[in-house]
Amino acid sequence: MKLTISSEEYLNAIYTLSLQTSSVRITDIANYLNVQKSSVNTAINNLKEEELIHYEKYKEITLTEKGLSCAKYIYKRHEVFKKFLNEILKVDEILADKEAEQLAHCVSCHTMAKLETFICELLKNKE
Repeated sequence: MKLTISSEEYLNAIYTLSLQTSSVRITDIANYLNVQKSSVNTAINNLKEEELIHYEKYKEITLTEKGLSCAKYIYKRHEVFKKFLNEILKVDEILADKEAEQLAHCVSCHTMAKLETFICELLKNKE
């Protein structure tokens, strides 16, 4: 399945928020992404159509098994880039987080795996 960058951002937001709180709602996502609730509603309907989330109007949002798998992968890509930028290139943590979000959408699975291996080896050799 090929997700849009927007869909990936919403899945990542839902996953990240679910790690911080027991229930995720439209308002939480809107605040987290700094977008309008109407934008969140549109995205949520698209994610529901793709069977990536469970959602009933005015209720909490949860990830399906397929959605959780996608969200974990998206989250991991972000964390790998953030680690690379912050720990290896010494980019400021806030900037690294922001730029990791953008970079995570631009690479193939193959390149991501290679980057992760490179980071692990480089950090292991620094110890």
